[in-house]
Amino acid sequence: KLHKKLQLSSHHPLPVSFVLRINMADTQKDTLSDTERAELKTLFLALSLTPKIVENSLKNATLSRQLAAFCAHAKLSACERSRGQLLYDLAVSAQRDSLSDAQRLFVVDYVRDDRINSQAQFKAALTHLTSKLPASAFSPAPSAAQVAAFETACGVGVVVSAKDVSAAVQAAIKKNEAALRKERYHFQSGRLVGQVSKQLKWAAGDDVRAEVTAQIEALLGPKTAEDLTPTKPSGKGKDSSATKEKPSKKKALIVLKAPDASQYPLIKIQDTKDFVGKKIQLKGWIAQIRGSARVKFCQLRDGTGWLQMVFAGEMVQSVDINELMQEASVHVFGTLVQPPPGKEAKWTPRYGFELNVEHWELIGKSDSSIAGRLVFKEYEKEEEEAAAASTSSNSAVVAITSGQKVLFDLRYLVHRQHTPSIYLRLRSAVTQCFREHYFAKGYTEITPPTLVQCQAEGGSELFSFDFFGEPAYLTQSSQLYLETVIPAVGDCFCLASSYRAEKSRTRRHLAEYSHLEAEMPFITFEDLLECLEDLFCDVVDRVLKSPAGELLREINPNVAVPQRPFVRMEYVDAIEFCRKNLIYKDEDTKEFFEFGDDIPEMPERKMTDMIGRPIFLCRFPVEMKAFYMPKAKDDPRLTESVDLLVPGVGEVIGGSMRISDFTELMAAYEREGIDPGPYEWFTDQRKYGSVPHGGYGLGMERFLVWLFGDDHIKNVCLYPRYRGRCTP
Repeated sequence: KLHKKLQLSSHHPLPVSFVLRINMADTQKDTLSDTERAELKTLFLALSLTPKIVENSLKNATLSRQLAAFCAHAKLSACERSRGQLLYDLAVSAQRDSLSDAQRLFVVDYVRDDRINSQAQFKAALTHLTSKLPASAFSPAPSAAQVAAFETACGVGVVVSAKDVSAAVQAAIKKNEAALRKERYHFQSGRLVGQVSKQLKWAAGDDVRAEVTAQIEALLGPKTAEDLTPTKPSGKGKDSSATKEKPSKKKALIVLKAPDASQYPLIKIQDTKDFVGKKIQLKGWIAQIRGSARVKFCQLRDGTGWLQMVFAGEMVQSVDINELMQEASVHVFGTLVQPPPGKEAKWTPRYGFELNVEHWELIGKSDSSIAGRLVFKEYEKEEEEAAAASTSSNSAVVAITSGQKVLFDLRYLVHRQHTPSIYLRLRSAVTQCFREHYFAKGYTEITPPTLVQCQAEGGSELFSFDFFGEPAYLTQSSQLYLETVIPAVGDCFCLASSYRAEKSRTRRHLAEYSHLEAEMPFITFEDLLECLEDLFCDVVDRVLKSPAGELLREINPNVAVPQRPFVRMEYVDAIEFCRKNLIYKDEDTKEFFEFGDDIPEMPERKMTDMIGRPIFLCRFPVEMKAFYMPKAKDDPRLTESVDLLVPGVGEVIGGSMRISDFTELMAAYEREGIDPGPYEWFTDQRKYGSVPHGGYGLGMERFLVWLFGDDHIKNVCLYPRYRGRCTP
């Protein structure tokens, strides 16, 4: 095949009966049942489409089914806004263009693989398919030359460097410098964005807008009070000078009188439900602001929640009112009220309360360059307003549609948004629940070193460095150290960073990750499986029953404790399952897996998603596993090993029994070509009362991806580290 299909399954199979099985033949049905409507709404919201687009889509059954069919073909049940928007636009275009299903699915593949990721590329693709690559070319498939011509016409693979963008923006600013200096920040920067985008056809819009903003600020300097005052365009055909000469009726700014603070208890937003109708004081950051000169509505964030505040009367006449902008920190006093039904604040999704501000003080100013330019997904402007805003001088620094580079370069700002901030709080709660599980079972927490001189897994995945003249590595696993302390403390665990130098760039791989590991003496392989099942289910149950459970349900309404017992499947049975269900080792050659083959991420996830439940994949071949894993007593080809696979993610936990016999361990060193010298401290454990023991390692980030219902491991990290990124 000329176009290789990548099996990109989603983060979590949606709890739907038909959406991910829908095909192009279903798209012409003209009605939706209530069940279908609910399921499609869940899918469309997971595609990060705005509520208004979702609502309008569900009014058109053909459009809704078309979009669902695209998602089914791409194996996507969630994605970022930019990709979801392109799939939606393709479904809309299907209502009026004459493209065939094969042509549209051809575009879907490119969108799914992120090779078409902008509106410019998307429009070029539709134009090329209409005029140069007809439906007849897809019987059976376009030629290599036709595919190459398509990719050239759509800018697939074209890289526009930051230097190119900077130079083009600089030229555009120089051309418009006179108007810029005259109009300053009232100049419509969208004009510059348009000029640069026309010159650099395939440049990312976010990168162009960010560079335009940066160079304008470098030219004009900080915003003045006049820059922050909105201007009203004159009416068509009217004399604008008459408008300018109209006398202003601005009220004089005043210094607010401080209230009696003893009448206003200082609380956190998470406690507001207990203070309705009472006076309170809060401290936090302005997350969003809107309104007019007479009344302003601000969303306050304090790290425990979000609350709408209303500034009116003297509150908007304060001498600091011009400093009340996004991300400024404030101290507010007021009365907490619950608005009448239908008047609840959209910005306060949990309680619906708001604060009528009676006094406020500015704690810390926010740079004016950021005002209004952090766009929050939950409160995003509607489609038409967002399109207009994208061409204004107030274009977003960080928006839900921003590219990956922007989102991770400015991650310190992204964390202030609604969902990322919930992720940080939930990660803390999940970590606490893991520790509570272990302490309830009598485990001891250990703090092992992360600078080591021996390997636990494979040498090709080690980060090496010079340790005062000696070779050393960043640890891949703390397992060996945990094994040395089980004679001292018994059951034990650790939560530490581990490092892998593998060059994978998938949705589930990181160079640095949080590794939860445990070791237990006096157990059997079946005991190990029971421990893993109990750990996984108990922690999910603890999180849901904790105060953080409400936050978890907010971001993943479908989360639930997995059904027990988990599916048990041996490696040899997995090979047979793949054969029966046409899961190939190579999709192009249709080659099946054979005994001894590693089942990589995509086929593994496809198998897991088909089964739809957590799976213990057990007893892998000796050649596939680490040196410390013992051979199965009934089949020396296999090891007493296990991977826990969950739908949408794949492997989350890897574990095994450990070799407890000294002679067997020495033979394993020889078989793997490992020098036993550096492992003397580990090997000696087999000389002094060795016992049957086993353990496991859980990738915290992979567990969080599954728990949160996300689609990428980078999203659950504070500052992810992977190939190509070690900043900020």
